[in-house]
Amino acid sequence: MNELLTRRPDRPLPPGTHERLRADLLSAIENEPTRPPRRILAPALAAAAVLAVVAGLAIGVRAFRTDTAPPASGPATVRGLTADETASLRTQCLAEANRITSKSLPHPFTDYKVVKAFEFTGVKDPNVVSTWLIGFGNQTYPTIARHPMPERSHPAYWLCSRTAGGVISEPSIRFSPNSILSGAPSMRIARNAGVYTKTVAKITVQPKGQQPIEAFLQDGFWFAPTVGRTNWGPYDADDPGRGDFLVRGYDAAGALLYTDSGPNPTAAPITCPYMAVTLPNGERSDVPSPPVKPECVEYRWPS
Repeated sequence: MNELLTRRPDRPLPPGTHERLRADLLSAIENEPTRPPRRILAPALAAAAVLAVVAGLAIGVRAFRTDTAPPASGPATVRGLTADETASLRTQCLAEANRITSKSLPHPFTDYKVVKAFEFTGVKDPNVVSTWLIGFGNQTYPTIARHPMPERSHPAYWLCSRTAGGVISEPSIRFSPNSILSGAPSMRIARNAGVYTKTVAKITVQPKGQQPIEAFLQDGFWFAPTVGRTNWGPYDADDPGRGDFLVRGYDAAGALLYTDSGPNPTAAPITCPYMAVTLPNGERSDVPSPPVKPECVEYRWPS
């Protein structure tokens, strides 16, 4: 693409014309409509950031069905960790999660129980994520003196990953079991992990300049052995390299359902018609009202 944009024209153009045309083309590409998924990782910068996944909230991923994908590698194989390996991984994950979490939520996952811990087999690159831990517990938000709010809690999954080189990659991914996805039946919660609903039968992740890698699907979560994001800081809100990974989802017949190319901050937001509803706990929430655009379709997770 860069080569095409910078190629010299066959005939000289008036001064400044070539750069103006190039800028117009780049602007058109960058402003192609898309709906970036909301980041779920956020190492507890504030309670509101984590509450973004509570029941009734629609989380959007724009669905594109015109993409032609190269063939992916075969599905990744995994092995479950032993009890000792799981305990060691959990200790390492807790330490890193606590390091990058704000002081208002100390030791955020201490009470979470491990649901599953596994390792991709055959991973040799020390920078590739090879091991994942899934925990489950209650996320509690304490009252903050400067912003008095009643203490609240809700059930949540905790995900933590580690590279083949032994470095924790994603120590504090949170995801609510009462979430609603909109726009596509799958969503990324990291560059190499996410959630999916029953419409999806296969997911691939394609690192920039490489062939797609088929993800491992497990109980509504998907994981792919790709290079991880390490060395998180306490106030890092997102992964700057996330856009280098293209995610595709397919149905059981092999038809492409959606592609997720990562956030595009310059894109125009997608607006959907909404109506207010009352949730089972008595709170009010907005949900799309029919009829809706294809990118406004909702998918309940898990399904």
